[in-house]
Amino acid sequence: MTTKLLFCSLGVLLSLSVGAQSLQVTPPVVQLGEVPLKSKNRVSLTLVNTLDTPLVVRDIRTDCTCTKPSWPKAPLMPGDTLRVTVTFMPTDRGAFYKTLRFVTTPQTAQPLQAVLRGKVY
Repeated sequence: MTTKLLFCSLGVLLSLSVGAQSLQVTPPVVQLGEVPLKSKNRVSLTLVNTLDTPLVVRDIRTDCTCTKPSWPKAPLMPGDTLRVTVTFMPTDRGAFYKTLRFVTTPQTAQPLQAVLRGKVY
C-alpha cells in the first residue's frame, strides 16, 4: 500500500513538473515603476514552448479591463517563441499588481502567469 501511494505521488509530481515546463514566460514579473494616471503603457513578454508538441495560447486572462494583451493565435511549435504585447492604461491611483493568466491547448498542469507591478500617480 505504501509503495503504491509512493509511486502514485511520484507520478503526480512528475506530471506537474512536465506541465510546468511546457511554457515559459520572460520576464515573469514586469516592474513598471511609477506611471501617470490614464497613460498608455506597453510591455512585451516572450513565451517559449519547451514541450515536444505544438501549443496554442487560447486566451490570456487579466484582472481588469485596464490590461489588454495581444498575441498571434497561430500554434507555437516546439522550441519556438511568441511575443505578447500588453497595454496597461490605469484608471485609478495607487499601487497595482496585475496578473496575466495564460490559457493553453493542451492545458498545462500548472497555469502560467505573469505580473505587472508598479504605482500610478
